Amino acid sequence: MRPEEAVRQLEYAIDASLDEEGSRSAASYKPTFERVATRADGRAVYALATELAETVADGTRPSPAEANAAADRVVDDRIYTDGGR
Repeated sequence: MRPEEAVRQLEYAIDASLDEEGSRSAASYKPTFERVATRADGRAVYALATELAETVADGTRPSPAEANAAADRVVDDRIYTDGGR
């Protein structure tokens, strides 16, 4: 998954789950998705988008620090389990 697609997935989750405008809120996560894409691969971007969308579906929008911590976990897991690419 490309970072732009991940932002769009999160945008839809926010629109459906929270009383916020998804396009404005989800755009703030794009740098995090881009960092994951650079450090790992599209599967890692997808894993992060899924994790963040699940959090949103539960009624909470992750803070930038929480999104970055989740990104670090996803990237570290990918590097540890499959070499990162």
